[in-house]
Amino acid sequence: MGVVPVDSAPPKWQLYAGTPCWIELVTSDLDSAGEFYAELFGWEYEQRRDSEGGHHLVALHDGFPVAGLRAAETPETAKWRLFLATSDCRAACEQAEEKGATVTVPPGELGGVGTKAVLEGPSEAEFGLLEPESSWQFDVGLPGTLMWAELVTIKAQTADLFFQDLFGYTSSQFGTENQLDYSVWYLGDESVLARVSMLREHIDAETHPHWLLYLGVAAKIGTDEAVRRAVGSHARVRVDPYDSRLGRAAVLRDPTGARFALVDPSQAPADTGSAANYDPYED
Repeated sequence: MGVVPVDSAPPKWQLYAGTPCWIELVTSDLDSAGEFYAELFGWEYEQRRDSEGGHHLVALHDGFPVAGLRAAETPETAKWRLFLATSDCRAACEQAEEKGATVTVPPGELGGVGTKAVLEGPSEAEFGLLEPESSWQFDVGLPGTLMWAELVTIKAQTADLFFQDLFGYTSSQFGTENQLDYSVWYLGDESVLARVSMLREHIDAETHPHWLLYLGVAAKIGTDEAVRRAVGSHARVRVDPYDSRLGRAAVLRDPTGARFALVDPSQAPADTGSAANYDPYED
């Protein structure tokens, strides 16, 4: 798998640098997390080892990789991570550090996926970098896979400048309800991510920047029923199902505490709601 800069026209089977190319759940209760997502999406798992000997599961949906699940080395808040494509993970880490980021997990190999690292940007938002292996596969845009991702942060302008400088994103601002500042980032003509600015009056010492990852729901099931099933498997609802431009969506925490969203894109209305009509803050 090749990764090319945004000013190049990517040939078939190549990615623009900065494209979302992997997601990873970090949790101290890997067994409970694995069971939950298997029940919700039908995921199956393969055991993998990274170059540091860490324990990973690669989630498969219909035989294709869709996510990684990793056991946290120390007790920490469970969370989903988003990884962005790069042609050279170590060089990209150096470039990010020059722009104010800090490497929190140094580059390491994960078999069948690639070389990945985790950083914290100057907006205090964590993100991952992945240099995909030639055998890399990552299914998106289908039920049980990644549909969309939003960076929620108080330092919106800092995040915009950092990520746009690092990857060459362009952006468009969209008006939203509740005066939320919602910006969509593009690579070429393709929208790849969004950034949501936290409302200051809702922020306290427990509030942290985070990614909200939207996972797809099959139209025959629908978001409301998927939420019901998730709650039956010990998830907690953060935001009840609502209509957005992405489709019928809801925000939950899985049984280990990781925040994520469900979305049924078949229910996306033409002019109703916004992808940002939710409370993006901590419990």
